[in-house]
Amino acid sequence: MFEERKLHPIALIKEIIVNVRQNIVPIFVGFFSAFQAIRNNGFLPMWLLVLILILLALLILAPAFLKYMTYRYTLEAEGIRIKYGFVFRKNIYIPYERIQTIQEKQWFFYIPFNVTQILIETAGTKGKAEGDLSAVPKSVATELRDLREGKREEKREEAATIEENNLENPFDVPKIKESEKPIQTITLKTNQLLLMAVTSSGVLGGFVILLALFGQFQEVIPDDLISESYDQIVKLGVFMFVILAILALLIMWGVSIVATLFKYFQFKLKQFENHLEIEKGLLQRNHTTIRLERIQGVIITESPFRQMLGLVAVKLITAGSSGDKEHSGDILMLPIMKKKEALTIIQDVLPQYHVPNEALKHAPKSSLKRFIWIYFIWTIIPAIVASVLFYPLGFIALILPALAVLKAILSYRATGFHFASGTVLFRSRPFLSKTSHLVRKERIQAMHVRQSVWMAKSKTNHIQIAIKSGNSSTAAYLRYLGDEQTTELYAWYRPES
Repeated sequence: MFEERKLHPIALIKEIIVNVRQNIVPIFVGFFSAFQAIRNNGFLPMWLLVLILILLALLILAPAFLKYMTYRYTLEAEGIRIKYGFVFRKNIYIPYERIQTIQEKQWFFYIPFNVTQILIETAGTKGKAEGDLSAVPKSVATELRDLREGKREEKREEAATIEENNLENPFDVPKIKESEKPIQTITLKTNQLLLMAVTSSGVLGGFVILLALFGQFQEVIPDDLISESYDQIVKLGVFMFVILAILALLIMWGVSIVATLFKYFQFKLKQFENHLEIEKGLLQRNHTTIRLERIQGVIITESPFRQMLGLVAVKLITAGSSGDKEHSGDILMLPIMKKKEALTIIQDVLPQYHVPNEALKHAPKSSLKRFIWIYFIWTIIPAIVASVLFYPLGFIALILPALAVLKAILSYRATGFHFASGTVLFRSRPFLSKTSHLVRKERIQAMHVRQSVWMAKSKTNHIQIAIKSGNSSTAAYLRYLGDEQTTELYAWYRPES
């Protein structure tokens, strides 16, 4: 019989932290209600205090305690079984051969107890891991990987052989197999992480979040304070307002830099014979294992600023989930790297993916006017409407078509493809970043060719390939390719080619 195991007691603290993060809005509402009661009445009614404490206990402590007390997991011969729940019991069984990736996350307060969080992801994972062992000994991760790879019997035979041979030194241990040693380890240096943090676009997202939070809590801030602040800004003038805005952006930029450094601290990519391992993080140390046969493709991204510096980021498209709710199926292989060096690493780590050295085949020159026309027509109408409705300031909207034309030219210049040795590369610029999809022929789920009535006259086509990603699929597409180029790609993909 297989023994049921409990989570480490530190899991209870982790669950409380997760519940606080998930219920941050109700917690803020409770505290602000108390603040308003004190402000209006001069004191906090006892019934309101008791109500707030009960709500906090129900939202945070009760679910965490019940989940910890009922959570059990069992490593069986063919799979892992997880059971938890008090009112609604959940029983999850995951066969080892169905596991796509095993991800480890180690919070800083886990380290003294030598425990880690293990996320088990399958092809059916939808952003959230199928199995979550929130706090278990690190040896469980090794045991789980060994069971998945079918190595437990090998280790038993190895131990039996050692016992039979009676090692001269009783403290001798068997050497690590060559297959279990990393072939190579790629580490990001501190200057690379700093460059990544400085060139990150996270500051814009942080600024938007800051504005949203200000809008949510504006009613709580006293009106007199807002009025006085506004009067002071008006007195200081537009110049000082611009300085304050720049200062706010610099602060958000600094926060973004620190967050990026914490997230990717001591980033390591380890290459093994049959899998890759990725480690990163300071406060929370993440370990992700990706089996090579689960990799569906490679995405190379070049943002405009990083493109000028010759830098790229590399993602892996997998059939399972990365554990990242925002990018299910995508795993960041190289957060930042010089383009030439990144292409060399891709060729070394994934030798079956042919990285072209020669120039790509681009869309025909006649397609440039179609790019410009499509972008221009979708922006000129809103610009004209804004100019009429908000005359004369509305004329500023006429900048939009000019920017759209610039985007069209950049999209046209980025569009290109290459195929050789069973690998195809699609390069385009969907929004701002130039994106290259590198996919093996056998990993392409489908290829679609589309042509409108107007495109038939110019002999151009849109072509798209579907790639398995997480529980669904992602797509790489090229627009306004010539008929000959489309036929060439379609003929390459056909099974008999």
